[in-house]
Amino acid sequence: MKTDLNYCIVLSSEQLAYLAGSKYGIDRMKIFHRLIEAAVLKETEYAMKGFSTTLQVGQAILSEVDLSCKSGYDKKTISRVLDKMNQLGIISSTQNNRTSIHTLKCISAWRLDGNRINNPFYVRLKDRQNEGENTPVISEESELLSPFSFPSVSVSPQPTAEEESDNDISENCPK
Repeated sequence: MKTDLNYCIVLSSEQLAYLAGSKYGIDRMKIFHRLIEAAVLKETEYAMKGFSTTLQVGQAILSEVDLSCKSGYDKKTISRVLDKMNQLGIISSTQNNRTSIHTLKCISAWRLDGNRINNPFYVRLKDRQNEGENTPVISEESELLSPFSFPSVSVSPQPTAEEESDNDISENCPK
């Protein structure tokens, strides 16, 4: 059991504002907290029917349905929040047909019972901001677009996709 556990979390002002925000009553920090709780602090073998992997320090394995059940929000909302966390560089998620692996990029270390556990996936704040510059963009027609193919325009930020919380998610949760 994690008795004396502390976190070293490094967030930009944009990342913190997003997590602290609450649109339509969605507590994004609660979702982030669930991911942090699920992260392993030592290399861990994970297996389920038809899938096995080795989780590294700083990785959490949770499907959107599991996260939906644990947080009390519908799967569509979870999906949108995770997409935005990925876009902001807070986490990096990979999915397969069974589950999702979320890598926490904003936690530099944990302190467990006085011992420091470094996160090998931690990305320094300045490097997180540079990552977005090299992110490939896929068009709606599934074509890889080069940054050089975009016209130079100036636009104001658009609101994020709406998060919904009015759907009953209990039918998706294991009893």
